[in-house]
Amino acid sequence: MLGYQLKALAPLGQADSPSPVPLAEAVGRYIECKTGQNLRPLSLKQVKWKLDLLSREFKGKLCHQITTTMIEGWFRGRGWKRSTVDGVCAKVGPFFSWCVREKFAAANPVKGVMKPKADESEPCILLPGDVGQLMAAAKAKDAKLIPYLALGLFAGIRPEEIIRLDWQDISPHGVNINGRKAKTRQRRLVTIADNLAAWLKLGGDLPPRNRRKRLDVVREAAGVTWGHDIMRHTFASYHLAQHGSPDKTAHELGHRDTAMLYRHYRQLVTKEAAGEFWAVCP
Repeated sequence: MLGYQLKALAPLGQADSPSPVPLAEAVGRYIECKTGQNLRPLSLKQVKWKLDLLSREFKGKLCHQITTTMIEGWFRGRGWKRSTVDGVCAKVGPFFSWCVREKFAAANPVKGVMKPKADESEPCILLPGDVGQLMAAAKAKDAKLIPYLALGLFAGIRPEEIIRLDWQDISPHGVNINGRKAKTRQRRLVTIADNLAAWLKLGGDLPPRNRRKRLDVVREAAGVTWGHDIMRHTFASYHLAQHGSPDKTAHELGHRDTAMLYRHYRQLVTKEAAGEFWAVCP
Protein backbone atom coordinates (compact mmCIF):
# COMPACT_ATOMS: atom_id res chain seq x y z
CA MET A 1 0.00 0.00 0.00
CA LEU A 2 2.83 2.42 0.88
CA GLY A 3 4.56 1.61 -2.42
CA TYR A 4 1.38 2.50 -4.28
CA GLN A 5 1.14 5.84 -2.45
CA LEU A 6 4.74 6.78 -3.35
CA LYS A 7 4.19 5.82 -6.99
CA ALA A 8 1.01 7.91 -7.11
CA LEU A 9 2.71 10.96 -5.62
CA ALA A 10 5.68 10.93 -7.99
CA PRO A 11 3.88 12.19 -11.10
CA LEU A 12 2.31 14.98 -9.03
CA GLY A 13 5.74 16.21 -7.96
CA GLN A 14 6.98 16.09 -11.55
CA ALA A 15 3.96 18.03 -12.76
CA ASP A 16 4.69 20.81 -10.25
CA SER A 17 8.31 21.16 -11.35
CA PRO A 18 9.12 24.05 -13.74
CA SER A 19 9.38 23.16 -17.41
CA PRO A 20 12.95 23.44 -18.76
CA VAL A 21 12.30 26.36 -21.11
CA PRO A 22 15.24 28.46 -22.38
CA LEU A 23 15.07 32.06 -21.23
CA ALA A 24 15.38 33.43 -24.78
CA GLU A 25 12.48 31.26 -25.94
CA ALA A 26 10.28 32.42 -23.06
CA VAL A 27 11.12 36.05 -23.81
CA GLY A 28 10.01 35.54 -27.41
CA ARG A 29 6.69 34.03 -26.31
CA TYR A 30 6.13 36.81 -23.77
CA ILE A 31 6.77 39.52 -26.38
CA GLU A 32 4.15 37.86 -28.59
CA CYS A 33 1.65 38.08 -25.73
CA LYS A 34 2.49 41.73 -25.02
CA THR A 35 2.21 42.62 -28.71
CA GLY A 36 -1.42 41.52 -28.61
CA GLN A 37 -2.23 43.69 -25.57
CA ASN A 38 -2.49 46.98 -27.50
CA LEU A 39 0.47 48.58 -25.73
CA ARG A 40 1.72 51.91 -26.98
CA PRO A 41 4.65 51.51 -29.40
CA LEU A 42 7.08 53.16 -26.96
CA SER A 43 6.00 50.93 -24.06
CA LEU A 44 6.38 47.79 -26.17
CA LYS A 45 9.78 48.99 -27.36
CA GLN A 46 10.94 49.43 -23.74
CA VAL A 47 9.73 45.94 -22.80
CA LYS A 48 11.60 44.43 -25.76
CA TRP A 49 14.77 46.41 -25.02
CA LYS A 50 14.97 45.44 -21.34
CA LEU A 51 14.13 41.81 -21.93
CA ASP A 52 16.73 41.70 -24.69
CA LEU A 53 19.30 42.89 -22.12
CA LEU A 54 18.12 40.11 -19.80
CA SER A 55 18.40 37.45 -22.51
CA ARG A 56 21.91 38.51 -23.47
CA GLU A 57 23.06 38.64 -19.85
CA PHE A 58 21.85 35.10 -19.13
CA LYS A 59 22.33 33.56 -22.55
CA GLY A 60 21.88 29.77 -22.54
CA LYS A 61 20.10 29.72 -19.16
CA LEU A 62 16.71 28.17 -18.48
CA CYS A 63 14.02 30.33 -16.91
CA HIS A 64 13.97 28.44 -13.62
CA GLN A 65 17.75 28.75 -13.25
CA ILE A 66 17.66 32.54 -12.84
CA THR A 67 17.96 33.44 -9.17
CA THR A 68 17.56 36.65 -7.20
CA THR A 69 21.30 36.68 -6.53
CA MET A 70 21.99 36.48 -10.25
CA ILE A 71 19.65 39.42 -10.93
CA GLU A 72 21.37 41.48 -8.21
CA GLY A 73 24.77 40.64 -9.71
CA TRP A 74 23.52 41.78 -13.11
CA PHE A 75 22.47 45.14 -11.70
CA ARG A 76 25.77 45.61 -9.86
CA GLY A 77 27.77 44.67 -12.93
CA ARG A 78 25.95 47.31 -14.94
CA GLY A 79 26.52 49.94 -12.27
CA TRP A 80 22.91 51.04 -12.57
CA LYS A 81 21.50 53.69 -10.24
CA ARG A 82 18.31 53.10 -8.27
CA SER A 83 16.10 54.88 -10.81
CA THR A 84 17.40 52.66 -13.63
CA VAL A 85 17.05 49.51 -11.52
CA ASP A 86 13.44 50.47 -10.74
CA GLY A 87 12.74 50.89 -14.45
CA VAL A 88 14.27 47.54 -15.37
CA CYS A 89 12.43 45.73 -12.57
CA ALA A 90 9.16 47.28 -13.78
CA LYS A 91 9.58 45.44 -17.09
CA VAL A 92 11.49 42.30 -16.08
CA GLY A 93 9.38 41.59 -12.98
CA PRO A 94 6.10 41.06 -14.89
CA PHE A 95 7.94 38.79 -17.32
CA PHE A 96 9.02 36.46 -14.53
CA SER A 97 5.52 36.54 -13.01
CA TRP A 98 4.30 35.36 -16.40
CA CYS A 99 6.96 32.63 -16.34
CA VAL A 100 5.60 31.44 -12.98
CA ARG A 101 2.09 31.39 -14.40
CA GLU A 102 3.27 29.37 -17.40
CA LYS A 103 5.18 26.94 -15.13
CA PHE A 104 8.54 27.98 -16.59
CA ALA A 105 9.76 29.09 -13.14
CA ALA A 106 8.83 28.28 -9.56
CA ALA A 107 9.17 31.85 -8.28
CA ASN A 108 9.78 35.38 -9.50
CA PRO A 109 13.46 36.19 -8.79
CA VAL A 110 12.88 39.94 -9.09
CA LYS A 111 10.57 40.08 -6.06
CA GLY A 112 13.37 39.57 -3.54
CA VAL A 113 15.93 41.85 -5.19
CA MET A 114 17.83 44.17 -2.84
CA LYS A 115 17.98 47.47 -4.71
CA PRO A 116 20.67 50.14 -4.35
CA LYS A 117 19.95 53.22 -2.29
CA ALA A 118 17.77 55.83 -3.90
CA ASP A 119 19.67 58.32 -6.04
CA GLU A 120 20.89 61.15 -3.84
CA SER A 121 21.05 63.80 -6.56
CA GLU A 122 18.26 66.38 -6.47
CA PRO A 123 16.06 66.83 -9.53
CA CYS A 124 17.17 69.48 -12.00
CA ILE A 125 14.76 72.42 -12.22
CA LEU A 126 14.66 75.81 -13.90
CA LEU A 127 14.88 79.01 -11.88
CA PRO A 128 12.05 81.54 -12.37
CA GLY A 129 14.40 83.74 -14.39
CA ASP A 130 15.31 80.79 -16.63
CA VAL A 131 11.62 80.09 -17.21
CA GLY A 132 11.05 83.71 -18.18
CA GLN A 133 13.98 83.60 -20.61
CA LEU A 134 12.77 80.33 -22.12
CA MET A 135 9.23 81.56 -22.71
CA ALA A 136 10.50 84.88 -24.10
CA ALA A 137 12.79 83.00 -26.50
CA ALA A 138 9.89 80.81 -27.61
CA LYS A 139 7.75 83.87 -28.23
CA ALA A 140 10.50 85.43 -30.34
CA LYS A 141 11.84 82.36 -32.16
CA ASP A 142 8.96 79.87 -32.38
CA ALA A 143 5.69 81.13 -30.90
CA LYS A 144 3.83 78.02 -32.03
CA LEU A 145 5.89 75.93 -29.59
CA ILE A 146 4.53 77.92 -26.62
CA PRO A 147 1.67 75.48 -25.77
CA TYR A 148 4.17 72.60 -25.48
CA LEU A 149 6.42 74.53 -23.09
CA ALA A 150 3.56 76.08 -21.12
CA LEU A 151 1.78 72.76 -20.52
CA GLY A 152 5.03 71.13 -19.42
CA LEU A 153 6.17 73.94 -17.12
CA PHE A 154 2.90 75.27 -15.70
CA ALA A 155 0.80 72.09 -15.66
CA GLY A 156 3.47 69.41 -15.21
CA ILE A 157 2.13 67.31 -18.07
CA ARG A 158 4.56 64.70 -19.36
CA PRO A 159 6.09 65.43 -22.80
CA GLU A 160 4.78 62.13 -24.16
CA GLU A 161 1.28 63.13 -23.02
CA ILE A 162 1.49 66.66 -24.47
CA ILE A 163 2.23 65.30 -27.94
CA ARG A 164 -1.04 63.32 -27.76
CA LEU A 165 -3.15 66.36 -26.88
CA ASP A 166 -5.02 68.73 -29.15
CA TRP A 167 -6.90 71.94 -28.48
CA GLN A 168 -10.18 70.08 -27.93
CA ASP A 169 -8.67 68.62 -24.74
CA ILE A 170 -8.36 72.09 -23.20
CA SER A 171 -11.34 73.88 -21.67
CA PRO A 172 -12.04 76.34 -18.83
CA HIS A 173 -12.42 73.29 -16.59
CA GLY A 174 -8.84 72.12 -17.16
CA VAL A 175 -6.67 70.00 -19.41
CA ASN A 176 -8.46 66.71 -20.01
CA ILE A 177 -5.95 63.86 -20.30
CA ASN A 178 -8.08 60.84 -21.05
CA GLY A 179 -6.97 57.27 -20.47
CA ARG A 180 -5.92 56.79 -24.10
CA LYS A 181 -3.53 59.75 -23.88
CA ALA A 182 -2.27 59.35 -20.31
CA LYS A 183 0.95 57.46 -19.63
CA THR A 184 -0.71 55.44 -16.86
CA ARG A 185 -3.97 54.96 -18.85
CA GLN A 186 -5.73 56.73 -15.97
CA ARG A 187 -7.80 59.79 -16.88
CA ARG A 188 -7.08 63.03 -15.06
CA LEU A 189 -8.11 66.67 -15.29
CA VAL A 190 -5.19 69.07 -14.79
CA THR A 191 -5.84 72.53 -13.34
CA ILE A 192 -5.07 75.52 -15.55
CA ALA A 193 -3.22 78.20 -13.55
CA ASP A 194 -3.73 81.86 -14.44
CA ASN A 195 -0.34 82.23 -16.14
CA LEU A 196 -0.86 78.99 -18.08
CA ALA A 197 -4.21 80.32 -19.34
CA ALA A 198 -2.49 83.50 -20.50
CA TRP A 199 0.16 81.59 -22.45
CA LEU A 200 -2.40 79.25 -24.02
CA LYS A 201 -4.40 82.22 -25.29
CA LEU A 202 -1.51 82.94 -27.65
CA GLY A 203 -2.33 79.73 -29.52
CA GLY A 204 0.20 77.52 -31.28
CA ASP A 205 0.77 73.94 -32.35
CA LEU A 206 -1.00 71.24 -30.39
CA PRO A 207 0.21 68.62 -30.87
CA PRO A 208 3.61 70.08 -31.80
CA ARG A 209 5.55 68.61 -34.71
CA ASN A 210 9.33 68.26 -34.90
CA ARG A 211 9.39 69.37 -31.28
CA ARG A 212 12.91 68.15 -30.51
CA LYS A 213 14.62 70.26 -33.14
CA ARG A 214 12.41 73.25 -32.41
CA LEU A 215 13.01 72.93 -28.68
CA ASP A 216 16.77 72.85 -29.23
CA VAL A 217 16.58 76.15 -31.10
CA VAL A 218 14.53 77.82 -28.36
CA ARG A 219 16.72 76.47 -25.56
CA GLU A 220 19.87 77.69 -27.28
CA ALA A 221 18.35 81.13 -27.80
CA ALA A 222 17.32 81.28 -24.12
CA GLY A 223 20.72 80.09 -22.92
CA VAL A 224 19.24 77.75 -20.32
CA THR A 225 20.69 74.43 -19.12
CA TRP A 226 18.37 71.49 -19.70
CA GLY A 227 18.00 68.23 -17.79
CA HIS A 228 15.98 65.03 -17.73
CA ASP A 229 12.24 65.66 -17.21
CA ILE A 230 13.10 69.23 -16.21
CA MET A 231 9.72 70.77 -17.02
CA ARG A 232 7.80 68.29 -14.86
CA HIS A 233 10.33 68.60 -12.01
CA THR A 234 10.10 72.39 -12.23
CA PHE A 235 6.30 72.33 -12.05
CA ALA A 236 6.25 69.92 -9.09
CA SER A 237 8.76 71.97 -7.10
CA TYR A 238 7.02 75.32 -7.52
CA HIS A 239 3.52 73.90 -7.19
CA LEU A 240 4.39 72.27 -3.87
CA ALA A 241 6.04 75.46 -2.59
CA GLN A 242 3.07 77.58 -3.66
CA HIS A 243 0.25 75.38 -2.33
CA GLY A 244 1.99 73.56 0.54
CA SER A 245 0.00 70.41 -0.18
CA PRO A 246 1.89 67.26 -1.25
CA ASP A 247 -1.43 65.52 -1.90
CA LYS A 248 -2.61 68.28 -4.22
CA THR A 249 0.67 68.34 -6.14
CA ALA A 250 0.73 64.54 -6.47
CA HIS A 251 -2.85 64.63 -7.74
CA GLU A 252 -1.97 67.19 -10.44
CA LEU A 253 0.99 65.03 -11.49
CA GLY A 254 -1.23 61.97 -11.78
CA HIS A 255 0.50 60.05 -8.98
CA ARG A 256 -1.41 57.64 -6.74
CA ASP A 257 0.29 59.00 -3.61
CA THR A 258 3.07 61.36 -2.51
CA ALA A 259 5.88 58.76 -2.48
CA MET A 260 6.95 59.45 -6.08
CA LEU A 261 6.77 63.21 -5.50
CA TYR A 262 9.21 63.06 -2.58
CA ARG A 263 11.49 60.50 -4.22
CA HIS A 264 11.94 62.03 -7.66
CA TYR A 265 9.98 65.11 -8.53
CA ARG A 266 10.60 68.01 -6.22
CA GLN A 267 13.44 70.34 -5.41
CA LEU A 268 13.27 72.55 -2.30
CA VAL A 269 12.36 76.10 -3.32
CA THR A 270 11.10 79.10 -1.36
CA LYS A 271 7.57 80.44 -1.49
CA GLU A 272 9.01 83.71 -2.83
CA ALA A 273 10.61 81.87 -5.75
CA ALA A 274 7.32 80.05 -6.36
CA GLY A 275 5.55 83.41 -6.52
CA GLU A 276 8.00 84.56 -9.19
CA PHE A 277 7.52 81.35 -11.16
CA TRP A 278 3.73 81.57 -11.21
CA ALA A 279 3.97 85.21 -12.24
CA VAL A 280 5.78 84.39 -15.51
CA CYS A 281 3.27 85.64 -18.09
CA PRO A 282 3.34 86.83 -21.71
